[in-house]
Amino acid sequence: MQLTHLCFMLPVDLDEIEQNDPRQVPGTVNKEVDMEKEKENRRRYHHFIAFIRKSLERFCNHRWVGFCRDFPQQHKQNYAETFQDISGILLSDKLNNNNPRIFSYSELYIGTNGFSEDEILGSGGSGRVYRAVLPSDGTIVAVKCVVEKGDKIEKTFAAELMSVAQLRHRNLVKLRGWCVYENQLLLVYDYMPNRSLDRVLFKQQEKTGIAPLSWEIRWKIISGLAGALFYLHEQLETQIIHRDIKTSNVMLDSHYNARLGDFGLARWLDHEIQLPTSLPTPTLSTRSQKFRLAETTRIGGTIGYLSPESFQRNTMATAKSDVFSFGIVALEVASGRRAVDLAYPDEQIVLLDWVRKLSDEGMCLKARDLRLPEGSYKSSDIERLMHLGLLCSLNSPQLRPTMKWVVEALSSNFVGELPALPSFQSHPFYISLSSATTTATRTTISSISAASNSSIYFTATEDTMFLTAENGESKSRSDERVKTILSVDTPREISYKELVSATNNFSEDRRVAELDFGTAYHAYLDNHHHVLVKRLGMKTCPALRSRFSDELRNLTRLRHRNLVQLRGWCTEQGEMLVVYDYSACQLLSHLLFQHRQENTNLALKWSHRYKIMKSLASAILYLHEEWDEQVIHKNITSSAIILDQNMNPRLSCFALAEFLARNEHGPHVIIDPKKSVQGIFGYMSPEYIQTAEAKTSTDVYSFGVVVLEVVSGRMAVDFRRPEVLLVKKVHEFENQQRSLLELVDGRLDGNYDHKELARLVRLGKACTNSNPELRPSMRQIVSILDGNDSLLKEVQRPENPEEWRNQNGRSLSLIRRIQALGIQ
Repeated sequence: MQLTHLCFMLPVDLDEIEQNDPRQVPGTVNKEVDMEKEKENRRRYHHFIAFIRKSLERFCNHRWVGFCRDFPQQHKQNYAETFQDISGILLSDKLNNNNPRIFSYSELYIGTNGFSEDEILGSGGSGRVYRAVLPSDGTIVAVKCVVEKGDKIEKTFAAELMSVAQLRHRNLVKLRGWCVYENQLLLVYDYMPNRSLDRVLFKQQEKTGIAPLSWEIRWKIISGLAGALFYLHEQLETQIIHRDIKTSNVMLDSHYNARLGDFGLARWLDHEIQLPTSLPTPTLSTRSQKFRLAETTRIGGTIGYLSPESFQRNTMATAKSDVFSFGIVALEVASGRRAVDLAYPDEQIVLLDWVRKLSDEGMCLKARDLRLPEGSYKSSDIERLMHLGLLCSLNSPQLRPTMKWVVEALSSNFVGELPALPSFQSHPFYISLSSATTTATRTTISSISAASNSSIYFTATEDTMFLTAENGESKSRSDERVKTILSVDTPREISYKELVSATNNFSEDRRVAELDFGTAYHAYLDNHHHVLVKRLGMKTCPALRSRFSDELRNLTRLRHRNLVQLRGWCTEQGEMLVVYDYSACQLLSHLLFQHRQENTNLALKWSHRYKIMKSLASAILYLHEEWDEQVIHKNITSSAIILDQNMNPRLSCFALAEFLARNEHGPHVIIDPKKSVQGIFGYMSPEYIQTAEAKTSTDVYSFGVVVLEVVSGRMAVDFRRPEVLLVKKVHEFENQQRSLLELVDGRLDGNYDHKELARLVRLGKACTNSNPELRPSMRQIVSILDGNDSLLKEVQRPENPEEWRNQNGRSLSLIRRIQALGIQ
């Protein structure tokens, strides 16, 4: 008889045994003794189960036990080191499930039916992609398999793994894990039911009988792709250049949301790397080689999507290279045809050249997808997308917009007309077509002007270019990362012994500050990672332990350059230790208020204040709209904002955050009648205090309070002042028709930008409107802070004094009661 399954049955939990034991007699004589015995029995039980599970894990991981090598990850914890007084919380389970993991080859082999031909989803230059059903839980995933190994293949694999493992965005394909087995390299992704954009966009209606993508879905896809690229270019610690943007790398989930994948050519670069002042731009005498269609494999990318500067030797790929590729995809979405298609007449083979010619003739609409039914779209929308695609695909990188500007141009908040297009008559053809018997025609690309003309894009005020991994020292960094493929840098559990050693046993000379119910220490992990270790007090408090668990679970799921970055945690010895990447650890509240009465030289500079608010707005927008779930922070205060040495803010304190699952109609909100109000008085919106229902407008209100604090240098709540609440002071100024500019922090001594100051004051007032429907969204706020003052006029609404008092009645009543007690 052949053994096919081996199942181990563990005893039920001790709590269940006790509840169902008929021999248990109620009303014992000595309850205290019984309770002590119960605790001791429970402790011994957990030790016993931990021993059994570890023994089974060792057994299952032996090489000769091939059928069960992938022992469930949730049993790999030491139960003696978990919180014993938090009912139902297995901390490591909740954290580890959010991070990519190493899959066993047997699990992927079983899931793909032995990598069957029937399970192939697609194939490319680096390997095949299979559909797999994980035997552990039945989850459907996509497995990208690279069969051949080699230096180039391993670099590509490492680049994709190192890039995607750290990313968290709703428009990026989520990496579930990886596997390295003999000569195979495998990456495991979320399964995309609607495959890739090229398969859906270019299918022939007359052959399949399936209707083409609707215009509404196309707009959603291109907007999602723009958001993903903006995230990669500007919202991470290091800039990521994808370098292979094309329709076949844009995956579609069940609701046709765009998910950018295939990071095999991606490069990650420090934001601080600047292009040399003497740009190595081509001159009129520079020969720029044009490639024939047969020579496409010689370039790192795909012909039709590669920017013109990529055709030159020793070029530097920049974020603007991705912008060019995005522009081509935008033209494909609008026209419904491929970037390069030999089935068309010669003058239409290259989509970009054809649309440029139509643009000069004022006939762009002629290139629209004729399969779209009449009346299902607005002609102006198609022309707008083509116009935007041509702007993004201009020959000069400096003349292309940033992805941040593109995201705004695609949103409903965009005001005004798009910048005018140049005449393309003098532009060279993108590809010089020639027969196989003749040599490729060589043409000259127009000179790229060193002077940037990006001012036509009102959000692209600073245009920075970046070096690539092929230049200088960056190449060696890439090589080093290949050697550590398996050491993906995700949050992990850190031993108590390691943290004691790193902080010199939590010595006073390592203490940095008091943070959120605990003390912060700086330390070095592995002798090179500079970290901040937050040690929470009140170890036996169940409420604080619950906050600790929530904060860890929340932070492991987010990644943004203006959010505090979690590196690890520790729960040994009953401790509650959180480890973050180190910053200078200055709190915004400290810089704004602690030196209020001291020398004005200590006051925070205006340029720093404005920069902090712009970055903070970007982080909150990421939480509200750009991650897989909608996140309501609920604790946005000046004390929750940590500043590094360059005054870059990092939003922290995620213990109160709510994560709302999205569906095709928006975030899924669950009404809980037992929910209580949680937050900091003075920053909580009036409607949240009344209903305890947190929405994005709740965070907008808190952000507005911080804006007013930054402008005035006054605390949100100050019982030394007659009005107590800062928002009340602002409201009184408005009722008295006094200039809100009188609120400006006197320590600035007039050293501020008057236009920016007026913008911040008006924005703070709009965000703290008592009516949540009259507050701007975070996307509108980001646009306003980028200089879109016309949008600010739309969101400003005067507020009736009586209505304001009614809406804020509970806060005002609480203040009166506190004042009656004589508390200051």
